[in-house]
Parts: sequence; structure tokens; C-alpha cells
Amino acid sequence: MRWCFVYHDPEPASAAWTLPRGFAAALQAEGVELWSVPFLDPSQVVLPSCAELNQRQISVLLVFYAGRSEALEHELLRIRQGTDLLLVNELGDEPQTRHLNAVRVQLSDLSLSPDAASVAHWQALGAHCQWFTHWADTAVFHLDASVPRQRRIVTTAGRRRYTRRLQVLLGPWFVNRRCAGSQNTQLYNSGLIAFQYARWQEVTRRVFEAAACGSCVVTNRLPAAAGLEQLFVDGESVVLYANGWELIGRMLQLLRHPDQAARIAACGQALVLHAHTQCSRAKHLITLVQDLPIRKGAG
Repeated sequence: MRWCFVYHDPEPASAAWTLPRGFAAALQAEGVELWSVPFLDPSQVVLPSCAELNQRQISVLLVFYAGRSEALEHELLRIRQGTDLLLVNELGDEPQTRHLNAVRVQLSDLSLSPDAASVAHWQALGAHCQWFTHWADTAVFHLDASVPRQRRIVTTAGRRRYTRRLQVLLGPWFVNRRCAGSQNTQLYNSGLIAFQYARWQEVTRRVFEAAACGSCVVTNRLPAAAGLEQLFVDGESVVLYANGWELIGRMLQLLRHPDQAARIAACGQALVLHAHTQCSRAKHLITLVQDLPIRKGAG
């Protein structure tokens, strides 16, 4: 298999971890011959020519980009019309970016959305869209035994609902910190509990990432259509709350009973490492692509 992987990279000179780079490594580990084509500016995307893609015998063009880019859409249309390769678009941050993805979905042989409600939306419009939930890249989100785990709550949520309340109530036992790369490893390994609030009522990436680091994840209960409770079980592999009072009650319960929090954390971590890593998603994507019908007659 020879794929061309197109993704947004705002810092191309950096060797630091990014989600697309981690996913590229996972695809290569599964035997995919990958040609990475990052772009810096979404307003000025220039992709390889159809002739070059054909010369390299590329069979799949995989795109990771969250949001709309007219330049990218024009380039994908050109490639769609000039080659018979399969076009796969990962839709990034749905549902919040759903309204920006219509053109890319229409151009795609396969679209991937982390949001189950968005998948239903696109399928109702006739698109081939699959639920492709977030994952934890274990290059960054993993257990680090050198970091002492403390009886405290950690988050990278920033200024979200309930964060101010938790800060006032818990003081130094509530750590809300913006992180990049391996800083996440240290933060999530240092906390007994990881707080999350999904303001778009979606299954968030941080649920998987914090769990992979061995934190007990506490996040808000979502509508059934979001699919969170198809992936995790409340009280077993995650802790869910419906409102502020329930959040505080469940937090205090876990802080008073760290063994309970540790048990839930271990279950959540095992679940993520088994089925929700970059390796799991790479294997799943390869299977989805192999099941697509081959396009003929383009050009």
C-alpha cells in the first residue's frame, strides 16, 4: 500500500510530537508506504500533481485537517478529477467544525468523524462516513512510573464550565494547566483524577489520553447518541456527572476513597490501551480502506 498523507503542520521545522506525526508512524508500523505532505498555511495549500501521485503509485490520499480551507478543497477536487486514487478525509473536531466539512465530505470516498452524531448527519445525506473515535497516542500518553501520583485533580480544560468552582473548592488540589507534548505525560501521571467537560456534548480526546496515563477520568454525562457509554462504563472505567452538584459529590467521594479511583483508572487505562490507541486506529483505518471499492476511469 502506498499512501499520501496530507496534514496541517504549523511548525514544520520542529521534530516535536504532533498527532498526525504519531498517526503516520502507526501507519508505517502496519506496513503502509507513506509519503507525508504537510502544509503550513491552510489558505495556501499546494498538493502534488496528479502526474507525481500516479508516478509514485499512490493508491490512497489521506487528509487530516480540522476546519475549512478553500485552497485545500480546490486541490482535492483537482486530484479527485485527475486520478483514480481513493480520497479519505479525517474530519478533526466535529461536531464543532461540522458546518465547515461539507465540501470535503462530498469529495471523499470515505470520511472519518470522531463524533457519532456527525456521522449520522453525513450518512443521512448519502455520504460514506464512519465513526472514528479519538485515541491516545502512547508515544506521549502512557504510564510514567517516575512521576509520583498525588491525591489531586488535574486538567488541561482551561476556562470551562465548573473549573472556577473546582479551583475555589479544592485550591492546590485542583491543577488546571495548558500542556504541550510530553508535558501531558507528566501532568496526567501526577493526578489521581482527571477532570473533563465536553462543552459540545461530544466524546473528547482527553478522555482517552488521560485514561492512558492512569488517571481516573471524570467527565460530563452525554446524550446517548454521542456514544460515550458505548465505549466506557460509568463507575467501572469512567466517572460521569450530570450537573455541578453531582460533580462535586463524585469528586469528593473519589478523593476520600483513592483505592476506588485507582480501580476505575486501571480499568479505563486497560480499555484504552487495548482498543483506543494510535495503533488500534491505524489498523482500523487500513481495514476500512481495504473494504472500499476501487475507483476507475478518472483522469
